[in-house]
Amino acid sequence: MASQGRSRRQRGGVTGYLLKLLRESIPLTQEQLAIELGMDRATVQSWESGRRPFTAVAFGQAIATRQKLAMLGANARLLAALDDAAEADVILAATLDAKVERTDVTEQPLGWSVLTHRLTDLILWAVLGQPPTFLRSLAVYGPRRGPVASGPLLLADERAAFFTQLHVLADRAAGRRNPEVLLHRQACFLAGMDPTGAPAQWLAQNSVRSTQRAAVFHTWSPLWPDARSVATSLANQGDPEPLRDFIARAHPDDACERAALNYSAYWVGEIPYRQRDDSFMPAALSDWRGSRLLRHLVERLDGGHPFVDLNIHNTWALLTARRGLALDDPTIGNALADRSAILLDGDSVSEQSRKELTSIV
Repeated sequence: MASQGRSRRQRGGVTGYLLKLLRESIPLTQEQLAIELGMDRATVQSWESGRRPFTAVAFGQAIATRQKLAMLGANARLLAALDDAAEADVILAATLDAKVERTDVTEQPLGWSVLTHRLTDLILWAVLGQPPTFLRSLAVYGPRRGPVASGPLLLADERAAFFTQLHVLADRAAGRRNPEVLLHRQACFLAGMDPTGAPAQWLAQNSVRSTQRAAVFHTWSPLWPDARSVATSLANQGDPEPLRDFIARAHPDDACERAALNYSAYWVGEIPYRQRDDSFMPAALSDWRGSRLLRHLVERLDGGHPFVDLNIHNTWALLTARRGLALDDPTIGNALADRSAILLDGDSVSEQSRKELTSIV
């Protein structure tokens, strides 16, 4: 695994752009930050541009740089995302590797741990150009000279290649004698973000395979989150029926309901440590409260959201498991009531969702 990592071309676009935002949040110029770090301006400039990937910096130097940025007053939210930015660059480099059809799929970092919302946002920042959710409330720091990039967006041919390579990875992961389920489902999930609509047919074929394997679900299994990811990807491509069918059929017992909640809590950061695989999902609900998760779900109770039915079901399940949660924050509670009423007045959700909304209200 180590030799494969050394031979792969490194990337630093996401980390570099985040470092630029960190510097501007202090605020310092490249020259001033270089002096503070005891290096030349060209090094700082090459980090920020991605020409010299920060992911290639020695671990000790990376830690010292982060500590120095904190001491200088860099934005804490940006600093907290630095590790995820580095991982996003590693995943992008591996996915865009020209030898992806021949490399060992077990060496693909997309299958090494369960993605979080922030990490996924950072990957898609480079692929789609959409700012991560945690950045949208932050001001742009300081004046900038001349035209500058608004994010770490890949070149057009690289963006197209990224989605093509995800298909390759998913098919190879599923075709093994012992399938790499985590790699398959996460490749399918990211492929569903393709704004061209090109993966719809390919995802539908994956959905058929997932449905066939999931037909025997009586409780949670590693195939459960795989089928869920394919269904959500199809919803993102404009077909909500597989996801509605999954919600109706794939929650036959408490283990599956716990899996839905634990996974959602992990996704938004209620569970603060990274998970190696999906086995944590059906465990008993831990000491996370759910306030952050409820806020995340309520903000997405919108008839135009591709996962609106899933968001409704998870809200209903969360409030069933955490009674009184909606009373913790009156603002969120009022927003929940208002958005539920709007959805009930429309026709954009399934009949099951309408029943769950009625129960919530």
